Amino acid sequence: MPVKYIKTILLIFFSVTLFSQTTGTGLNLGDKAPPLVLTNADGASQGFTFPYQNKMVLIHFWSSSVARSKLFLPRVLELQQRYSSVQYRNTDGFEVVTVAIQSDKSAWHDDIKSGHISELMNTIVVKGYNDMYIKTFKISQLSLTLLVDETGTIISINPTQLQLEQILDEKKNSPINLKDFKGKLLYSETTTDFVKDQKLVLLNKFRDTLARTITDKTGNFSFTEIKLMGEYILQVDTGGNMLKRNKFCLATINGPVFAGETKIAGILEHHLYSVDINRLIGGPVNSVVKTPTVSFVANVNFKKGKADMEGSSHAELDKVVELLNKNKDYTLEIISHTDSQGNDAENMTLSTARSEAVKKYLVSKEIKDTRIKAIGKGETEIKNKCKNYVPCTEEEHAQNVRTELKFYK
Repeated sequence: MPVKYIKTILLIFFSVTLFSQTTGTGLNLGDKAPPLVLTNADGASQGFTFPYQNKMVLIHFWSSSVARSKLFLPRVLELQQRYSSVQYRNTDGFEVVTVAIQSDKSAWHDDIKSGHISELMNTIVVKGYNDMYIKTFKISQLSLTLLVDETGTIISINPTQLQLEQILDEKKNSPINLKDFKGKLLYSETTTDFVKDQKLVLLNKFRDTLARTITDKTGNFSFTEIKLMGEYILQVDTGGNMLKRNKFCLATINGPVFAGETKIAGILEHHLYSVDINRLIGGPVNSVVKTPTVSFVANVNFKKGKADMEGSSHAELDKVVELLNKNKDYTLEIISHTDSQGNDAENMTLSTARSEAVKKYLVSKEIKDTRIKAIGKGETEIKNKCKNYVPCTEEEHAQNVRTELKFYK
């Protein structure tokens, strides 16, 4: 037998072996999903027999004690929110069921609360792997995610979020809303100060890569046929032209600058929300986005979990007072951010209180309060990977705790 055929056979063998070891279940694609009897968050028993109400069902098995099994939960929530109300051609809908395999109900409820996933169909199996229904799924490791179609057939095992989106999009009764994102990358607010031949990456909010491109000789860039969603991250490669730069700006192809970002923890990126997205796709913009004359992350520190400023912050804010006194036409936005630890709503409240504390100090130095706007963004603009359920060090979490000062003319 020729060597090349032997290599091919060995490659197939090892690929199949690896796949069977990492799927986390003895079930295979094409198998019928076994029935389940589970306990829901209200303590009531709930049964699932597949096919389930002629729907596609995403079943995610996890446990509070297995940290990696919780990482997919925010993505599961995203899928539920985006696809549960969609019309499909041959199925009556899409449902998500999470199954916690554990005896500790308290930890389960805590994870539901801290992960903000209460709107999902959350269930628990207190008998764990000894449960007769769980045994039929032949689970060997967590996490395990199965997509079951409207016929009760398992059509995907441990898919990524992007793979699931592709499957669901293909089954939708309407075309995918694809748009071209076009803009200009600049070194500064000057529209002719463009960045040429620069690598850009478009990510979703979970930092999955959606597309890559390179700016042309006048800084123009284009991402073609991007699925329209509510949030993206535009990341600038900090090598090449941007190696020693700490700032970049965005503009429309033929229009004004509408965003600017400084480097945070070595990363140059901008979170794109509705107004920015509308500008890049050439759609209507409901409000004018001002570009700050001066912006930076202030050396302002607070006591952990509180809105009380450390005394060391006063020297930094005294410089801000001096700047505002010298530039009477300046107004100021104070924007505070937290890390993802703790409750989302509480973090939003904390960040707002911190911005208000900074404003109070400046007003005490005779800066008119009408020139200052205090804004809290909580954990809505995390700068690195450290979102809910993602394990991070304290140093990594600390990179997200910041107070930005933006001065407008």
